[in-house]
Amino acid sequence: MRKVSLFILMFIVCINPISSQNLDSIFNSIDENHKESIKEIDKMFDFYTDDFNLWKNRVDLTKVNLIPENAVINDYESIISNREKVTNEIIKYLGVPYIWGGSNPNGFDCSGLIQWTIKKTHDILIPRTTRLQSLKWKNQLNYDLNEIKPGDLIYFNGNDNSISHVGIFLSKDLFIHAPNRKELVKKSNISAYWLKRFAGFIDLNLIINDTSI
Repeated sequence: MRKVSLFILMFIVCINPISSQNLDSIFNSIDENHKESIKEIDKMFDFYTDDFNLWKNRVDLTKVNLIPENAVINDYESIISNREKVTNEIIKYLGVPYIWGGSNPNGFDCSGLIQWTIKKTHDILIPRTTRLQSLKWKNQLNYDLNEIKPGDLIYFNGNDNSISHVGIFLSKDLFIHAPNRKELVKKSNISAYWLKRFAGFIDLNLIINDTSI
């Protein structure tokens, strides 16, 4: 936003020079507008925390289990990597509605989407909730985003600084997730809001090779 604003400002200065005092005033205005935009983004994504607080005592997600036969493992006709299997599968669900407790393509919550995807691609049934997933692999959480790879599970903190959201890393700075009741399954950038709440990631290979599941 600031780069675009600077470009416009330079153009104005070229055709109509302004004093340093007015220049400071313009920059202050740009900064204030930027701060307000960040606040609006935070409000939009706080819907997930609202969902959690609303439903956490009404639905026991640990008892909402995916029915294994409903997520029959894919029969891959061509040889592709384990990571490609996961990213190719989760992309299919872009646009699916968010439903708290949802664990099938009619509607997903964040951990239901991940559980379904891993079951479809590798016939592995991981824990149902984000909290149980992060607790199971808490000692293997990696906090270096330079090491994250497509297909890895990426976790985020809620407003109380406890892990409450999960998605699957896609590429570059993108991940796919089921955000909240106001949105559909979508791609998001790991920047601004999400980068601030990043809580680590789990290597897909660790899950595939975990004999305790």
